[in-house]
Amino acid sequence: MTSRLEALGLCLVILYFAYHAFAGEKGLGRWTDAQIELQDRKAELAQINSEIEHLRSDIRRLTPGSVDPDYVEALARQKLAFVYPDEVVLLASDTTSAK
Repeated sequence: MTSRLEALGLCLVILYFAYHAFAGEKGLGRWTDAQIELQDRKAELAQINSEIEHLRSDIRRLTPGSVDPDYVEALARQKLAFVYPDEVVLLASDTTSAK
């Protein structure tokens, strides 16, 4: 009789730990979710690093002593709507608006 109780107790302990290993707060299910979240964060970090490198490149192009005149002109055209007096400006209708 005692060996059956010991076996039952041992089975219950094993089931308890097996349940928590798979479905517990720090089990395999949570570990899988954490791996997916880690991959998402790595992708976000790579995107942010790319944006930082792009901004550093822009800063280098605008640093006094090494100013890129073509880049300055492109910025003036884009941000300030700069045009030369002899240029013709064509305005296109906005095709991205909702209908």
